[in-house]
Amino acid sequence: MSEAAGRRRAIRISDVAAAAGVSKTLVSYALNDRPGVKESTRLHIVETARSMGWTPSLRARALSVSRAYAIGLVFQVSPEALASGQYYTSLMAGLQSVLSTSKYSLVTEVVDSAEAERDAYQRLARDGRVDGMVIVDLRQDDPRFELVREAGLAFASLGWPPEPTTMPVLVYDESQAITDVVTHLVGHGHRRVAQVVGPQSSAPARLRRELYQRSFREHGIDDAGWIESDYTATGGRAATEQLLDAESRPTAIVYSNDLMAVAGMSAAFARGLRVPDDISIVGWDDITISQYLHPALSTVTQHPFDDGRVAATLLLEAIEGREFDEPMRMPDPRFVPRESSGRASR
Repeated sequence: MSEAAGRRRAIRISDVAAAAGVSKTLVSYALNDRPGVKESTRLHIVETARSMGWTPSLRARALSVSRAYAIGLVFQVSPEALASGQYYTSLMAGLQSVLSTSKYSLVTEVVDSAEAERDAYQRLARDGRVDGMVIVDLRQDDPRFELVREAGLAFASLGWPPEPTTMPVLVYDESQAITDVVTHLVGHGHRRVAQVVGPQSSAPARLRRELYQRSFREHGIDDAGWIESDYTATGGRAATEQLLDAESRPTAIVYSNDLMAVAGMSAAFARGLRVPDDISIVGWDDITISQYLHPALSTVTQHPFDDGRVAATLLLEAIEGREFDEPMRMPDPRFVPRESSGRASR
């Protein structure tokens, strides 16, 4: 992605070793406070590492022989959204597909606030319950990366962290899928398109909204506004009703997940509207039920199971001490047109 070009490379063990004039093994032993290193050499290595911006606690924990044999996953999401959203269950299934054949287990917590999330991270680290964390739903100035750094935990990030890192980072680009959605709607004569988006405290949700708005401008169509929701069916229906009550009703609505889109279809049917004859609807996620609806839901397919599988694989390698120079590029989401999006009626 384009963000990669502006990111400086994180400091690695090999960089510290070269600057200190010692071997990588000696650096690992010194930063891990293991025996077999002269005190003067240890102090020299630690001082060199600190002057270069190295964080000893992270590697000390990552290379420690004392293991919990577990990784953590903390969701700041409502229980309703977690229970009804296939994305989260698919992500956890992907993680478990790897962990079930290893010595590691998955420790999952669901919290309802940033404060509770911070407490969960600190408690998991303090009690020695996990060796690493999977970080999802990234936010601007995300505090979780500081928490794992202070706790000395390894991590795998689904999205760009705020600072350079040698931990595994998984990235993909949604822009082409969004362009394809908008091109599809424009080709069917739509000129007023609205969005029902996820919580804007989430960096991915905010970026998706912005990418849609940029594509609207590029295609010369009217952005009919956006309403923030919570990924639940209840929230999706309420947001749709608000858009349908607008003085100038949109001819199409795009949603940030399929669950809200399905609830939006229900809201349209309840008002006697036909989909797609009176209003077109496009979701995001391509949950299993989407293709079996009537009309079948146009949506964007992504790969949470694969994200979980790769994140778990790389995180276990990071716990063993592997350093990552580049992010892992995952398959980009892809637009799947179906019956719920058609020609604009006006």
